[in-house]
Amino acid sequence: MNTPRLTKVRALAITAVGGLLAGAVAVLSPAQATEAASSCKPKRVTVYPGERVPPRLRLGEVNFDVTVCPTEDAAGWSTQAGAATNGTGNSVGYLLESAALRVNSTAENSKSRTATYTGSFTVKDCVPVTLWPCTRTHRVDVGFALVAYKKSGKVSLVYGGGVKSTMPLGMALYRTP
Repeated sequence: MNTPRLTKVRALAITAVGGLLAGAVAVLSPAQATEAASSCKPKRVTVYPGERVPPRLRLGEVNFDVTVCPTEDAAGWSTQAGAATNGTGNSVGYLLESAALRVNSTAENSKSRTATYTGSFTVKDCVPVTLWPCTRTHRVDVGFALVAYKKSGKVSLVYGGGVKSTMPLGMALYRTP
């Protein structure tokens, strides 16, 4: 009669030890995930389409977001893009939309990881305030690169090349420093 009880006690002990080990793994996993995530840094590149002549009113904002992880391959950095027309753009009939971010290339050396991007969006000429119907669509491309230094974790933004654009002559594209 002692044997079934002893087997039950052993089974409970094994289950308890297994549960503790599983709990330890569950406790370690979030800590490790937090450590890896903490080395990643969000980087936002913002451009503002606006009027070329003073007072150079801004017509909206386009954001290109990259989560830069100096310890990971640059090809795996996550990207996102968004465009928003502000009240000024709305009142003069310009609609910003179709923001996208494309990875052109990635590179790595002993000190850093680099990714080059082309961000794009469209500006539509529309009826003011209603923003419908729209008559013309202008495409804008912006090139930039992000460099992540492995040792320090520092991230640098480098604008590259000219801005390709079919925007109307009275408009310009302003970039954040």
